[in-house]
Amino acid sequence: MLRLFFQSLEQNLGPAFAQASWTLYGAGFVLLIVTILAPAWRVWMESATVRVGLEQRWVMTCPRCSNLVIVAGPTCSRCQADLGIPWAVRLWASATRTDRSPWARRLRWTWHLLGVLLLIVLALWFVAATDALTPQGALHRLLLGLALIALAVFGWLSGRALGLSSRGIVNRLRDGVLAVASVGLLAGTLFLADAARASNDRSLAYFTATDGAVRFADRIIPLSAGEIGIEYLQLDHESLGYHRIVPLSFVGADRVPFPRSVVGRWCINHLRDQAEALAGYGLSVRLRTDRTRIAPGQAYEVVQRGGQVMIKRAEEAHPSAVHS
Repeated sequence: MLRLFFQSLEQNLGPAFAQASWTLYGAGFVLLIVTILAPAWRVWMESATVRVGLEQRWVMTCPRCSNLVIVAGPTCSRCQADLGIPWAVRLWASATRTDRSPWARRLRWTWHLLGVLLLIVLALWFVAATDALTPQGALHRLLLGLALIALAVFGWLSGRALGLSSRGIVNRLRDGVLAVASVGLLAGTLFLADAARASNDRSLAYFTATDGAVRFADRIIPLSAGEIGIEYLQLDHESLGYHRIVPLSFVGADRVPFPRSVVGRWCINHLRDQAEALAGYGLSVRLRTDRTRIAPGQAYEVVQRGGQVMIKRAEEAHPSAVHS
């Protein structure tokens, strides 16, 4: 249902919508790159100011001697007169003063750079997992742009909430709440982007057939009666039009699981264990196996076409690979 609605929307809006999608898509990448580079640039500039001896201080004009003095306490450093600074302002000025201790500065710089590294890893994973570099259609491109913007906003707000700068607890809590909200926006946008993909064949794996066996990656899988099967998890939500295939293993005389990360295995096991509970929310989780007789000396491809999984002859030889 969602896919048909998206296709109709994309066709009716025409070239103007395609141009808007490119603009938002490019803006998402630019904003994400700026969010990654900004903390690194700040650390570099702060280290440069320290090397040349620049420091940030609070200054004010003394009401008695009219000299511009550095505020280091409640009295003027020249005439010793009371500067008249309220205690709440003195506390706030002390809390927002730039660190002068070398070890404190190095700790803050290290923390910022670790955050930058974590955001880079998260961005690379996001681009690889969503195929963000190869959008399928204008609407899919637009939604990916929104997802990139949400990821950049999450990185920026998380840095403000968890940074070692002198910010108040109220500001940190506000940024933390907004960061959690941006995660929800990111998840919703990715869900819609997945539904907006063009309905092309989606490659799941490649393998080659030999006499009585198939070669998949670096594994040899014996056949059962000349057939090979693909076991997969099928996720469906009819009301939302959501459909996803998760390949699990090849099934011949032996069962050979697809290579998967620890997090991926945990997610699959959780879905299977909670299948009945998820059915109450409209999400069906089904374990299926499709078997096909194959001929020796041929290369085959496992593809998802619409809501079906099929094994077909590959048009050309491909390196063994799995697309999760």
